[in-house]
Amino acid sequence: MNWKKVVLILMLICFGYAGNAGAAGFALYEWGSRGTSLGGTMLGRADDASAVAYNPAGITQLDGTRTQIGLSVVAPGGDIKTTDAAGSSQTTSIKSNYWIPPHAFLTHQLTDQAWLGLGVYSRFGLGTEYPDDWPGRYNSVFTRVQSLSFNPNLALKLSESWSLAFGGEIMWFDFNQERAINAMGQQVRSQDVDAKVSGDSYGIGANVALHYKPNDTWAVGFTYKSRVEHSLDGDARFDRPAVLPAGLFENTSAKGDITLPDSFGLGIMFRPMERLTLEANAIYTLWSTYDELRIDYGSPLNPMDPSTDTTVTDKKWRDVWRFQFGVEYDLNDLLDLRLGYVFDQIPDRDSYADYMTPTNHRNILNTGIGFSWEKASLDFSYSYLWFSDRRIDARAEDGVLDSKFKNGHTHIGSVSFSYMF
Repeated sequence: MNWKKVVLILMLICFGYAGNAGAAGFALYEWGSRGTSLGGTMLGRADDASAVAYNPAGITQLDGTRTQIGLSVVAPGGDIKTTDAAGSSQTTSIKSNYWIPPHAFLTHQLTDQAWLGLGVYSRFGLGTEYPDDWPGRYNSVFTRVQSLSFNPNLALKLSESWSLAFGGEIMWFDFNQERAINAMGQQVRSQDVDAKVSGDSYGIGANVALHYKPNDTWAVGFTYKSRVEHSLDGDARFDRPAVLPAGLFENTSAKGDITLPDSFGLGIMFRPMERLTLEANAIYTLWSTYDELRIDYGSPLNPMDPSTDTTVTDKKWRDVWRFQFGVEYDLNDLLDLRLGYVFDQIPDRDSYADYMTPTNHRNILNTGIGFSWEKASLDFSYSYLWFSDRRIDARAEDGVLDSKFKNGHTHIGSVSFSYMF
């Protein structure tokens, strides 16, 4: 088999889907099928090309040139029960969609002490969609966040046990939001204004990582990923009902700023026997950078009220922890078996929660298998995410009703192909 042709074909397929990158959550960790099946516990292991994303200091364990290409398929689902001021309740299901974040990595040993790592992957994504006539339409009908990062790294082997890596990041970030506006005050669907806001931006970030492996039994990894600031430029488009007076909600430009959070990660890997590895990670993400969603319009939405050139929605997110556990068993020279579990705290407070991110603290159960040959490997994973029901109180100013998020779940499938040149 011509493995080089396989790599090229998979790269073309993967990045043909890059425009649909996204997920049910805001921060993504699906950076490789093996890593996903292990619950993301690659900070200590860091021993394949996806270490560029997880812990680039670990690429000093990789000789020659290594590549990896792949994608994940994310399918979120769930229901929202809303109750209006009159006490009328209705249950709405999140529309079925598929979001496909890609990943691709290359590592190359430059000298006995230096390695180069290149990564293209998605660190942030969000996708939720509802029927356009549902009761919560004045808060959200459709939200899609996409990102794609190019991340070059230089890793240095400081000693037989210690490695250090530092890198830069160029991130493309894209935001799309659709919701209804109750412009006539009647809450009648035929009289709603349908608003669509979109914009994108490029931001710059950095990362640093350490890897300590004193022997074949233990390994420790530490990572830091910096904040990335974005200033989005785009458009606001309004579908106006015929009864709306002229001059209101005219199409215009739109701008907004967002600071994506920095994060710290620590991982410890333990190998109790030759074919078995265990790892635990803790990741702390400073989501308090996301304080508000502010959109500045090129012209006031109501010409008689200059203050309508801006809309502000308070978010006031908080810093959160993510805990990850993974087990890998090397069954034989061909087959590896993997299991993982993740507990992921949500950053949004009940008093500011909305329909853009209808979740609660998340549990993720992961499983996967890997096939290895002399120079190539093929990995598959499946993950099931679920969270307990959550209630939030009405906030009329944000279009939020008394609500219960329930039956929340996400299916995640992933495949990665790796090749050593």
